[in-house]
This record gives sequence, C-alpha cells and structure tokens, in this order.
Amino acid sequence: MRLAFAGTLVLAVSLSSAASAAEVRWISTKAPLELLGMPAGEEEADDVLRLTCLKGGAVQVGLGGYKSLGKGKGEPLSVTLASANASVTLKGKSTLSKNSEMTGAYELRADLAAGEVAALTSVLTDGTAIRVSGAMKDTWSAKGLKAVAQGFIAGCARN
Repeated sequence: MRLAFAGTLVLAVSLSSAASAAEVRWISTKAPLELLGMPAGEEEADDVLRLTCLKGGAVQVGLGGYKSLGKGKGEPLSVTLASANASVTLKGKSTLSKNSEMTGAYELRADLAAGEVAALTSVLTDGTAIRVSGAMKDTWSAKGLKAVAQGFIAGCARN
C-alpha cells in the first residue's frame, strides 16, 4: 500500500511540474528582426527571452527580466536552457532589462556568433517546454515556439 501511494505521489509531482510551465507567448518582429517570448497576459512585463538578429547571422540574447539575475552591473551570469532533447548554456553579463523602468528587473545579455546559434536553435525548435536553470529557475511553455524560432533563424541567417 505504501509503495503504491509513493508511486502515485511521484507520478503526480512529475505531472504537476510539467503542467506548471509558465505560459509564454512567442512572436517575432521584422524591424529589427527579433524573437520575443513574453509572459502571457502581462502587458508591462519584460520578455523572458529576446533574440535580436545582428549582422552576419549573429544573435544578441536578452534573457530576463528577473530580479534574481544579478544587480545589473555587468557581473557574469550563466543560465542553461533545456528542452526534452537539447540544452545550451548561455554565459553573459547582468544588465538592466529593456523594460527595467517598469519592472526594476535585470537580464542576462550575451552575443552569440553565427556558429554558436545552433545549440540554442535546437532547444527552441524541439517543441517541448523549456527548463531554465542556473542563475534563475523557471519553465516556459513552447506552444508556437518552433515555427517562430525557425522563421527567426532562417531570416537571421540571410542577414
């Protein structure tokens, strides 16, 4: 009886953690070419993930804004994004988030050369929820992300 209860408890906990992924709305913009992940239903929130296409297919990453991502004074940070089948560790610096005047939050900012974007692409196009660990912890939904990420990567590669 105890073993059956323990098994049921483990199953319930694993299912609830998968169901508790923060709902993220994924979109892209054309000028500038960006991929944005925004908390669903929040108007004045920071993006949880912002990818901005730079010249030559390089990408600037803004991951945040969270109050747990340093103090915005350029201190080094490391965050790992993992889907079911891929992971990438992003190393960057803490900076004020783009919407810090409204949120008071910080973000990890890093520039990836064109050759470094493949691992991030694998995570974003996997189609499964993204687990975030390291300097912050979260889980993001991936509904609609695969198509948005593929469009962003293809457009940025032509840049």
